[in-house]
Amino acid sequence: MREPLPTVAERLRAVVDQDYRVWRPPRPRRAATVALLREDTGDLTVYLLRRSPTMAAAAEMHVFPGGGVEPRDGAVESAATTRAAALRELAEETGVDLRSGVDASVEPDLVRFARWITPEVLPHRHDTDFFAAALPPGVEPEIVGTEASSAEWLRPSLALQQAEDGRIGLLPPTLAALHLISEFDSVPAALAGLAQLKVVPLMPAPVRTATGFGWELRDCEVGRVVTDPAEVGLPSDWRVNPPVGGAK
Repeated sequence: MREPLPTVAERLRAVVDQDYRVWRPPRPRRAATVALLREDTGDLTVYLLRRSPTMAAAAEMHVFPGGGVEPRDGAVESAATTRAAALRELAEETGVDLRSGVDASVEPDLVRFARWITPEVLPHRHDTDFFAAALPPGVEPEIVGTEASSAEWLRPSLALQQAEDGRIGLLPPTLAALHLISEFDSVPAALAGLAQLKVVPLMPAPVRTATGFGWELRDCEVGRVVTDPAEVGLPSDWRVNPPVGGAK
């Protein structure tokens, strides 16, 4: 019989104290997601899916199309694997195939610009590469399958405002990505600018405070704490606040 999941407080304490008798964080699954971009009446917009309420992770959150790496995408540690997974997931979830009509020897224009790892306190974890791509001319994405309940094109700044107003839910990595994209006013500028960013693996991590637990953002590549969010393209007053509720 499966043992009950430790409470959020128990998991927070176990992660901070590295007490693996209580909670051993699951190994994150490699994954990929794609911020699909287009210009609408002069404004740069991004395609966001709203996850179905039945999803085990990110239920009802607004996210970019994406998912976990599968064996057919290649070796898990290969540099090309998450790229292949991004192209496959985009086609499977939206019907947009960036490889359609492109010479097999030519790589689709897919820009990797961020990497986020799910906090260790959560039972479903991913190590996700974030890509950006332009919507091909004459193509319109649509919801494919049952993982999303709705979808819409939004200006990044509007999506951020709606999240602040509580109208939509954004996980920290999606929010961070939208902040980065919002700096640009056209698809070419966004792809060129995002391609210049240094990609480091970022993970929200719990820390003990005088009143309980707080959060910090860690650069897992060198093991340091990111004290200035602007270093990774976020506003300087941005604070980590990953959702840990809903787990029993």
